[in-house]
Amino acid sequence: MISWDGLRELLDSEVQTRPARLMRAWHFVAVIGGLAIAIASSVDTIWAGAAQTPLLAGAYVILAAFTVEYGMRLMIAGDEQWAEGEAPHVSRWRWASSPLGVVDLLAFLPMAAALVAGMPRHQALLFAVLWVFKLTRYSPGLTILGRVIRLEREPLAGVMLAFLIALFLAATLAHVVEGEAQPDGFGSLPKALWWAITTLTTTGYGDAVPSTALGRLLGGLVMMCGILVFALWAGILATGFSEEVRRREFLRTFDLVHKVPFFHDLGPSLIAELARLLKTREFPAGGTVVRRGQLGDCMYFIVSGEIEVRTEPKPLHLHTGSFFGEIALITGGPRTATAVATKHTVLLMLDIADFRELAARRPELATAIHEEAARRQKRSTPTAAAG
Repeated sequence: MISWDGLRELLDSEVQTRPARLMRAWHFVAVIGGLAIAIASSVDTIWAGAAQTPLLAGAYVILAAFTVEYGMRLMIAGDEQWAEGEAPHVSRWRWASSPLGVVDLLAFLPMAAALVAGMPRHQALLFAVLWVFKLTRYSPGLTILGRVIRLEREPLAGVMLAFLIALFLAATLAHVVEGEAQPDGFGSLPKALWWAITTLTTTGYGDAVPSTALGRLLGGLVMMCGILVFALWAGILATGFSEEVRRREFLRTFDLVHKVPFFHDLGPSLIAELARLLKTREFPAGGTVVRRGQLGDCMYFIVSGEIEVRTEPKPLHLHTGSFFGEIALITGGPRTATAVATKHTVLLMLDIADFRELAARRPELATAIHEEAARRQKRSTPTAAAG
């Protein structure tokens, strides 16, 4: 029988165990299947045929699975690490009212309620489109975007205000200029607002087009204003998204750097510089990190896992805290051995160009690497392998 810890790992979107990966795969299959069911049920010729029974059966199975999943997540919410010190019902309510809790609730409640209320089944199955929101749990990009929108809400709101000003001003001028000539398209402000929206967004359906010279001039100006507004929005979001990605990557790398004992004595300022230069690399069991004879252009620090360096007469096994490939940073020569991950391994990679730039400003880093390699060679466990 599965334990609470095993259940928590199963439902954790970041755990890399086989059951957790299978759970994520099931989510993707279920969501894609739900979308296919919703699409097929909306086609009369499909719904009226022999496909109705398997479509309903598939929807019921997925609906039941999502209902059970919601119950499991609700039960373990009271035992999560972040909920320590809270009463179980408080932490469960906190999870249930969180965005992910609401998404999991919408995955089964609307369709179940529609079926119980007697809604036509082919219409109730349309609620399967809500299942696509369950995939947001596996999309860090959406989380980053939400944070960017919160952080940049004032600039975004300022651009929105400019958009509304341009929208109503354009609609009013279009109504004044084109109202008499085209009452069907510009005879009222609501009609002119439709033209202004399609023009500002540069959609231009063509159902309302200025016919006077002044109206066409106005249309050109409105289109340019629309391009400017959306360029501002895109610039704010793109800049914020890029900065947030760099911030998250820096924090993740900084945390990983602290796990490598070799970096403990380098000082916080040098560690911060390293965190900006080091790149995280993950290798599955059996994955080849470097091959003998390859051009050596970087070195690696082991955060977790194990690396087998295939040297003669017997291979060398490196564990957390070790590094390899440092000769490449000094000579730029080819690799002298092949390095393979014996289990899932997380590495920090330092490129030769970044190392030389950092070593020029911080020579203590190069000195520390040389000294550490020399100490290990004296202990007859050379970590200057795969160089």
